[in-house]
Amino acid sequence: MVVTQTTNGTTLGTALGGGGGLTINSVTVSNGASAQFGTYTGFTLPPVTIGDGIVLSSGNALDTTAASHSSGSSPSTDEGQSGTAAFDAYGPGHITNFNGSFDVAALTVNFTLAAPSQVGFNFIFGSVEFPVFTSDFTDAFLAFLDGTATANQIVFDASNQAVQVGGSFASALTTADTNSAFSNPHGLVKLQTFTNVLSAGAHTLTFEVGDVNDHILDSAAFISNLHAGQGTVGTGGGNVPEPASVGLVGIGIAGLLWARRKFVS
Repeated sequence: MVVTQTTNGTTLGTALGGGGGLTINSVTVSNGASAQFGTYTGFTLPPVTIGDGIVLSSGNALDTTAASHSSGSSPSTDEGQSGTAAFDAYGPGHITNFNGSFDVAALTVNFTLAAPSQVGFNFIFGSVEFPVFTSDFTDAFLAFLDGTATANQIVFDASNQAVQVGGSFASALTTADTNSAFSNPHGLVKLQTFTNVLSAGAHTLTFEVGDVNDHILDSAAFISNLHAGQGTVGTGGGNVPEPASVGLVGIGIAGLLWARRKFVS
């Protein structure tokens, strides 16, 4: 997989999708540092694949490739960015152990539908908070449609919960991905979602991925194939294998724990 860092709206819109009755009019960064955004190609090595698209990270987008994992490091960059009001309003009661969001990468997509239609997209959410910190630092991926109130959040896992470390990883998790930094012992989920039928005309989607309760140990969302079309409302899996066994080396866990204490103390 190759990631190219960019905040260029035209480039991001082209990579995200459109066509077939859906026209992307603009894509703009609404929160986060420029390093947190990019496009990706080549997420094609089985057992987990997804079409080319855009990536949002709570750290550096360039660190989401397999090279960061193979180098022995875990992507963990404090971008020094804030959370968002929408993320912080949605978190309580929806994201486990939520106390606040940090380093939120938020991208706003304005699009037009030529006729009434559902809208769908595919995504992968991965995190290096898994497996050690799943209940305490529950990074999450949110998407708000036509407003950023709690009721406008539209992405959920198979249990109808917000897509987050911990709960979402309990069922559809795989640690066997070979494309990204989120491989054994870390993990990811691949999901898809469709909206209800939307009216013809202008609409807005705001994608947000962020650290929860701290600024470190990064998470990311890979998003592709934003399109008009029919599908099951909500979220379902797609080509995600059964959960892989997670073999943890004691020294690796100790290192993560030490890093956590070091950064949050």
